[in-house]
Amino acid sequence: MSAQHTAGPWQVAGPCEVTGRYSVIHNGPLFYVSDAGQAGDGKANARLAAAAPDMLAALEMVDRIWRHDQTANISPDSPLAIVRAAIAKATGEPL
Repeated sequence: MSAQHTAGPWQVAGPCEVTGRYSVIHNGPLFYVSDAGQAGDGKANARLAAAAPDMLAALEMVDRIWRHDQTANISPDSPLAIVRAAIAKATGEPL
């Protein structure tokens, strides 16, 4: 598995004084997160998005460790299956 995204670290900036939107930045804005909905949603969503590269790297590390454990439970609802599904969702690779 190889990441095909802008490498982290990503950071949160904002809110913008004009639009109220938060941005996720890495050497300039990567994308903007609206603060529509309940107060604070934009900032929380931006923090989650900014953490995505780190979370993906952590999940890939866990998957590498589990691949060496021949006794790991790989039933559809096991933690290993959930980790692999999250990695596939983030990378666009098949399970």
